[in-house]
Amino acid sequence: MRITTIEVLNDTFIRVTTDEGMVGHGFQRLAAHVVEDVVRPALVGKDPFAIERLLQIGLLKWLGVEHALWDIVGKSAGLPVYKLLGGDKERIKVYLTCVWEGDADQSHITPEQQAEQAVAYLEKGYKAMKIRAWRLDPMADVAAVKAIKDAVGDRMDVMADRTAQYPGSVWDYGTAYRVARELEDLGASWLEEPFHRGDVVESARLAEIVKLPITGGEGDKGLKKFRDYLVHNSFDIVQPDAYTSGGILTTRKIGAMAEAFGKKCNLHGSNGFGLAAGLQISAAMPNCDLMEIAHVTPPLTPEEHWESANVMIKDPPLFEIEDGYIKIPQKPGLGIELKDG
Repeated sequence: MRITTIEVLNDTFIRVTTDEGMVGHGFQRLAAHVVEDVVRPALVGKDPFAIERLLQIGLLKWLGVEHALWDIVGKSAGLPVYKLLGGDKERIKVYLTCVWEGDADQSHITPEQQAEQAVAYLEKGYKAMKIRAWRLDPMADVAAVKAIKDAVGDRMDVMADRTAQYPGSVWDYGTAYRVARELEDLGASWLEEPFHRGDVVESARLAEIVKLPITGGEGDKGLKKFRDYLVHNSFDIVQPDAYTSGGILTTRKIGAMAEAFGKKCNLHGSNGFGLAAGLQISAAMPNCDLMEIAHVTPPLTPEEHWESANVMIKDPPLFEIEDGYIKIPQKPGLGIELKDG
């Protein structure tokens, strides 16, 4: 079997076709001129099953294409990708990363409003929720977590995400320590990326002295950086991304490294079609027990976010969530069939 065509659909999806008529889809934006000028010359004529070798010649830069190749591999075998990776989970607990419309730092939303929305999601069956810790006053974000925990108690996991430098500033160690201790006392589930993205030392220093799990890794690519995190004990939970970190094969390897160090590997998430690859990887990893759905805009549910996607696929809904767990698609490949083939 050989790759014959690689094309961009609707400026959004990647479609790869083989000489045996197999079609695979990857759900990532990739510029048409990049596909035409770079990707096709590199991959057309190659074996779509030779993913390891193709990663060495450029596939690591075109992860939507890598996902499409796995879609082909799964369809050829008649199995969902997670089963080809040795997995057996049929569902996984989800957490909602909630980002309200308006100011990026969420300062226009009161802790009470965030708590009210947490209760609303809990009543719909969702069991875990994460908020941004982007406010100018870090203790205001602590207050938001307190309001949420006061409202939902132990019925819902609550996490806080500083998102490294992306709020426009980076916490110093003292601030991160103070926030972590407060969140620990409140029973939060973790603090994500409290320092600059890529930091190894300060994260390890904090993780060593607080019981609250410290997490990160969503913006890092390849095995070496995650090896550094694991060797230095920087994070209690690593969070590679099915796209950024290197695709399905590389992300699965990261999960195996984390398992060897006794660490959880809960993937950085996405929304809509972007969840397809992450769900397959997560279902294959024994040290993965959560899948992020990001970003969810309150008061919308994930299902409401996916309404536009449902009209594009042959067998809606895009994904099914029941009692706070998302079902792993069971169709061959990534489990999504587009109407246009």
